[in-house]
Amino acid sequence: MVFTARAAAAAAVIVALTAAGPASSQPSLTLPARPDAATDKFATMDKPARRAISVACSKEADDQGLKGKPRGKFRSACKRDKAAAAASTAVPDKPK
Repeated sequence: MVFTARAAAAAAVIVALTAAGPASSQPSLTLPARPDAATDKFATMDKPARRAISVACSKEADDQGLKGKPRGKFRSACKRDKAAAAASTAVPDKPK
């Protein structure tokens, strides 16, 4: 097998590209801001209540025939709204 100059150049390019990797192609990635867990009412609820809200929102999305990104946006807003409504109607514990 003869190793030609063209094959050597191709090999050098491949090595250079794999060595650079994705770090050089994406200089600065920033993640979207995540809501603060202290103010996120859905995240601070107990698991059975979160599950009930999530199932109800999924059923509403199914009834509307939503799929993909519109479904995700709808469910997110639905869970946020239902958690806020549940938190506003919940009776706070009495101080001892």
